[in-house]
Amino acid sequence: MRALGLYIHIPFCKQKCNYCDFYSLGGCEKSTIEEYIDCLCKQIEKEQEEYKDYTVDTIFLGGGTPSLVAPKDVKKLFAQIYKCFKVERCAEISIEINPGTVDEEKLKAYKSVGINRISIGLQSTSNKDLKALGRIHTYEVFLETYKQIRNMGFENVSVDLMYGLPDQKTADFLNILEQVSDFQPEHISAYCLKIEENTPFGRIKDTLSLPTDEEEYETYLALCSFLEKKGYLQYEISNFSKAGFRSKHNLKYWLGEEYLGLGPDAHSFIGGKRFSYLPSLEKYISFPSKEYDKSDSILSAEDEYLMLRLRLSDGVDSRAFYLKFGKELTKTYPNIEKFIKSGHILADNGIYKLSTEGLFVSNYILTELFDI
Repeated sequence: MRALGLYIHIPFCKQKCNYCDFYSLGGCEKSTIEEYIDCLCKQIEKEQEEYKDYTVDTIFLGGGTPSLVAPKDVKKLFAQIYKCFKVERCAEISIEINPGTVDEEKLKAYKSVGINRISIGLQSTSNKDLKALGRIHTYEVFLETYKQIRNMGFENVSVDLMYGLPDQKTADFLNILEQVSDFQPEHISAYCLKIEENTPFGRIKDTLSLPTDEEEYETYLALCSFLEKKGYLQYEISNFSKAGFRSKHNLKYWLGEEYLGLGPDAHSFIGGKRFSYLPSLEKYISFPSKEYDKSDSILSAEDEYLMLRLRLSDGVDSRAFYLKFGKELTKTYPNIEKFIKSGHILADNGIYKLSTEGLFVSNYILTELFDI
């Protein structure tokens, strides 16, 4: 049977963060969340026939803030998932939470439905940073939440961090990493702040004291070096884990494996085709129709394959590339040689991967490789 990743989008937050451009809604009523869970359950029932020949090996509840969903609705949702899909016994089942939005009852509910991986959106240990980002929690609240999660017996915990924040220096972020690594989470994601136009930060970007590109580069190199010394292996541009704790669900995206997304603005990749739902809660609840990717993408299948795999520390295997496309990697992308000479791409026995320096400027390298 074919393996399937299942992504469930929970588009609710207590309030929108100042940097966030994901589809989510702040301040929703409890009744709205309940209605949405009912809609998801109906959607899952409709999908079961189409995916009867699949086994689900990863489930990811993302958002938004999935931890706003009440325990009874979490149980209702998973009861429907288990009823309608063949979920593997050892499936990786993740949920994103924000500090301060879980309690013992919710954590017990997560355990009861098989959730075995928790991703905590911390972002910073500095309360000044958290306030500037529009986060609803403090560092002290994170500490209490983390303690609750560990006391409940969860053994696969990820912590999300952000660097490149206003007025933040490399030394500041290394101090944050030192504090977080002391807790020994199994996984750390570290993302560089990007200012998106349709966000509060986007509207005041000219007033923000942001690091220069050179300072962001310095911070990136420092964080990669620091986490390596702490026993965290970098396996993707922004993701680091202890051995055996890579995010299996997120790897599906980068390896081009199949996944089904449910919820407004949730994306899917099935049978070589991409589709998504409109970014509208109202339209999803009234009639969740699929929108197939009709964009005139400038990327070929070969380009997309290379782009996704170069995000990973494992890189791209030229032999696998040839078997899949019938083309020589270096002949298809002749510019690869100049980046090997510059040290941004490492070549070893037919495996091509970006160096740490190359990962930071991967977008530029890909533009050159694709000659666009």
